[in-house]
Amino acid sequence: MSLSSKRSFHAETAAPGGTGRFQWPAIKPHWMVLIGAIALTGFYNFPFYSAIERYVGFEQPMLMVKLVFLLLLVNHLLISLFSFRFALKPALVFLFFSAALSGYFMNAYGVLIDKHMLQNALETDVHEARGLLSTGMLIHMAIFFVVPAVLLYLIRVKWPPGFKKVTHWLAPIAIDVALILVLALTSYQEMASTFRNHRDIKDLVVPVNSVAALGSLVSKVAAAQFPQEYQQVGLDATVSLPVADRAKPNLVVFVLGETARADHFGLNGYERNTTPELSQLVREPGGKLVNFPQVSSCGTATALSVPCMFSWLGRPDYDEAVAKNSDNYLDIMARAGIVSTWLDNNSGCKGVCDRIPTTRPEDIELCQGEYCDDLVLLKGAHEQLDAGDNKDHFMVLHQLGSHGPEYYKRSKPDQKKFLPECESNEFQTCDQQAIINAYDNSILVTDELLGDTVRMLKSMQSDYNTALVYVSDHGESLGESGIYLHGIPYMLAPEAQTHVPMVMWLSDGFQIANRIDAECLNQVASQPLSHDNLFSSMLGMMNVESEAVKPSLNIFEDCRAQ
Repeated sequence: MSLSSKRSFHAETAAPGGTGRFQWPAIKPHWMVLIGAIALTGFYNFPFYSAIERYVGFEQPMLMVKLVFLLLLVNHLLISLFSFRFALKPALVFLFFSAALSGYFMNAYGVLIDKHMLQNALETDVHEARGLLSTGMLIHMAIFFVVPAVLLYLIRVKWPPGFKKVTHWLAPIAIDVALILVLALTSYQEMASTFRNHRDIKDLVVPVNSVAALGSLVSKVAAAQFPQEYQQVGLDATVSLPVADRAKPNLVVFVLGETARADHFGLNGYERNTTPELSQLVREPGGKLVNFPQVSSCGTATALSVPCMFSWLGRPDYDEAVAKNSDNYLDIMARAGIVSTWLDNNSGCKGVCDRIPTTRPEDIELCQGEYCDDLVLLKGAHEQLDAGDNKDHFMVLHQLGSHGPEYYKRSKPDQKKFLPECESNEFQTCDQQAIINAYDNSILVTDELLGDTVRMLKSMQSDYNTALVYVSDHGESLGESGIYLHGIPYMLAPEAQTHVPMVMWLSDGFQIANRIDAECLNQVASQPLSHDNLFSSMLGMMNVESEAVKPSLNIFEDCRAQ
């Protein structure tokens, strides 16, 4: 071997950071790929193994073996795609990081990793992200990411010379593809049946799930660089019952809830009285409280559900790119002369409020530490309203609500009725009932906010015909079947994540001025409804007429007094 060849060999195989007495053995890249695939398959996929044990069972041992072998082949193929100089180690570091992170959340909260879950995570704010950090998470990441990353740094790779680099890269890929095809052809019926009947399995496969989610998200971001033409909706919108024909303008406060599930509302028959304020409003004169017990959400996460519930598209036809590049009902109201505003105490409006006045209220007493009390929204509402403008107002208050996993932070000491609470974001360290107690206390706080909002609206009745609308963006899992939080793909999501509370309070003045038959509305409220009804119903509530309003989705359509 020539002197230059010897120097080249040592440059390729020397341990990082210089030479010492001890050098890690140099291994060929295909061994590195195999070790990485075995490690990812064997130590990061316990949710996947639990799922196939539950769905397939040990009465079908060969099918279980085939599914595990398929997982190994897919992981081996994924790593092999990056098996060339300057790419293999960075790719493995990324895969171990994503596997460790997604594995932690799947094990701790029972969530599934897909593009919507990843989008929701990326669109969260710093405070929400900090709420997910825990000692358990740091220990998990140290064991399952830091240790492998250090080992990857130390291990030397002996790359083959010349044309052999290509064959060493192509051969494993070809073998993986061939074996996957053989497995698919010989076991198609039983494997296809398993994946078809249990669609959540694919979202449990680590690290393929997070890589696929990232790929989908990157594709969507890339498509956004070439945005479609903005679409205006409801250009013909007019207010059919103008302020001039009424003694006073309308003021509707729309409280956009966060992470509230309908079956934990006392109004809906929950065994605990988590809605004492709303229950009292049912009995109080001077207004009508209407409860909607059968409302389904558009999505299971804020990033999807909020844009959808304001869009004209509806869940069956929802397309985020279209929704974010077209008018929503707040834009249409503003065009019709209604003052539309957005006050936020959450992680933003997800593009819904981009074209209307938006504020994030602050107050020294109500904003201490990482979060502001939702009551700061009412303070901001008072400051924004000008009774002298003689215009209809539609004001959205986006609350922090029951955002998890730190439910215990959503209530103050004097608001904690249900004890003991789980005071940790590591649910595995808490009794399930303690988790539920903390969550139910957060529902009590929302109930208090709604009660205070109605009291504010009652105090403004000399200037406005007032009304309140409340609906949550999505629900929440509290440990049922080992699932916590939200964000499960809609077709797989439990009802706890899609069944949301919705209530309306209409002052007597609002009912009379806008000719609304509240008893008729009560009958409509008993029927199954969804976020899809909001677009036409909110425009209808504000007397906006347009071809964009669909009478079949407008809950006020048949409840106008003659």
